Amino acid sequence: MLRRATVDDAPAIARVTSAGFDTYRSFAPERWEPPDDMIGGLGERLARPTAWGVVAEEDAAIVGFAAFIPASDIPDGPPLPGLAHVWAVFVAPQAWGTGVARELMAALLDEIGAQGFGEARLFVAAEQRRARAFYAREGWREVTEPEYVDRLGLDVVEMRVVPSRPTGAPARP
Repeated sequence: MLRRATVDDAPAIARVTSAGFDTYRSFAPERWEPPDDMIGGLGERLARPTAWGVVAEEDAAIVGFAAFIPASDIPDGPPLPGLAHVWAVFVAPQAWGTGVARELMAALLDEIGAQGFGEARLFVAAEQRRARAFYAREGWREVTEPEYVDRLGLDVVEMRVVPSRPTGAPARP
């Protein structure tokens, strides 16, 4: 079941996000850690008035999370017109291959389109091949070569997609 994410979901979302980042250890440098705010700051990020997130639940437990905000060139900078920035797509490993990621992505792109954004972007770790393949299957295209991002400590690739939603179709949760 999908529903809109709330700030109260932050602890459960942090567990799913942390499990997702744990998979980075197979390709990240030794002793790599995700930036603190990418897990510990989830509640604050969700509380922003422009943030929108969705969670997937199974048996009353959150097993997936996706979120976006209006894109900007710099943190808290002015928004880039018409561009949404997807800042999270994580699914708990036990829910991989169940369709949860596709449902989250569909809901996210529906809302991005409903809010009037003409395009969405995300940044994915260059070595995160599973995620890159998933995004490609979902219509995302790579628009940059891998580039090192000091804050993350990894090479990332920017991907973009044009959200499509039939006119008049209701947005998901």
